[in-house]
Amino acid sequence: MIKLIATDMDGTLLDGNGQIDRARFSAILDQLDARDIPFVIASGNGMDRLLKLCQGFEDRLIFVSDNGARVVEKGETRVRHMLDRDLVAAILDYFRGSWGEVCLMLANDQTIFMQEGANQPFAGSDLPIAPEQMQAFLDKVTFLADLSQLPAEQPIYKAGIWVEEGKVEVLTSTFNRAFEGRLTAVTSGYGSIDILPVGIHKAWGIEQVIQPLGITMAQVMAFGDSDNDLEMLAQAGYSYAMENATDRVKAVAKYRAPSHLDSGVLQVIEEFLQTH
Repeated sequence: MIKLIATDMDGTLLDGNGQIDRARFSAILDQLDARDIPFVIASGNGMDRLLKLCQGFEDRLIFVSDNGARVVEKGETRVRHMLDRDLVAAILDYFRGSWGEVCLMLANDQTIFMQEGANQPFAGSDLPIAPEQMQAFLDKVTFLADLSQLPAEQPIYKAGIWVEEGKVEVLTSTFNRAFEGRLTAVTSGYGSIDILPVGIHKAWGIEQVIQPLGITMAQVMAFGDSDNDLEMLAQAGYSYAMENATDRVKAVAKYRAPSHLDSGVLQVIEEFLQTH
């Protein structure tokens, strides 16, 4: 029996305009609340954007952000995983000479550090994000003349790059061969690549949520479309690949959901609520 529902955001729960159908979503949350089924937003995004997207629903959701590295419930951070400085140094060394070209981003809650002269993230992509959300992202960017000279007092919680989509496959595969057992690069769509310590992913974050509740991954319904959803969908008992998902995602998911353009996540959950 399903005891928790988790979903990715971009390309999954969000529509073609990067928004949530708020009326339908609210009605679903009402029914899930009545059944005591928690709803988890599992995303590669940081909390700033997730809170903007979910404004008004914040206290009704559990957030697994930064690809599992952070768990937030009712405004309180319950789990936080920081990147070790030796891993940050290894990432910088690997991309040395091309920090700007690959748009290397090293971030914490307040700041996204980038190399001076770097390409603008997501420029020319069709990422469905509201202009004010993109501006809020850009306002957090701090350009450094030498990206390796990160302020020592600044923790780094997230690393990532952005490249043209045609370069994603080769770049992720070569990076993963170089860092096997230490770091993993996964695409979250639209040319965005997240770099994570091995073992930290959305499924790991969800495990931190369900263990205290006595729920198992076999009792989780999960939705995703990109490769950073693979572990979550592989481990969830009721896993749905969106119609617009990558081939790898479709290969590990047990079921299909209609495209995010057709509100596939909401359709599947509504059908579940009607029939159970």
